Amino acid sequence: PIYIKETLDYSAFALGIYLALLYVMGIVSQPVMGVLSDRIGRKAILVPSFVSMGLLYMAIVVASAGVSLGLVIGALGMFFYPIVNITQTAIMDVAPERVQASTMGAMTLPGQPFVLLSPVLAGYLVTEFGILSAFWYAAVAAMLAAALLVPIQFRRTI
Repeated sequence: PIYIKETLDYSAFALGIYLALLYVMGIVSQPVMGVLSDRIGRKAILVPSFVSMGLLYMAIVVASAGVSLGLVIGALGMFFYPIVNITQTAIMDVAPERVQASTMGAMTLPGQPFVLLSPVLAGYLVTEFGILSAFWYAAVAAMLAAALLVPIQFRRTI
């Protein structure tokens, strides 16, 4: 939103349209991605989704304002929202029965330092290198997430 409002100097209405596009594409893709993850596996959806998000964050850097930026943001929405649900489902799949909520809580702890420091680091990068560095940072983070998922084996416990 900061990029669209401050850098591109779009109106609040235009910003709302871009954000709505992000949300609508997520609404449409969530059930589809959920069904696919049930059929072909969580990892088979998560890894390509994180890679796609990384590439789409890079595409924001080169997309011109207007329709091409809208297409990139719409495509980003297709992966941005479903990833959260599928990741949570993957954790629930591998957690033993009766400790699924505890496992979910414990699994979020290792990522909290990154979540807490990430906006600060992004703000520093933007201050030092400009707003587009935030998208490069997001792209690297998404690609890193994909790389970290590759060696993980998802085994369902029942």
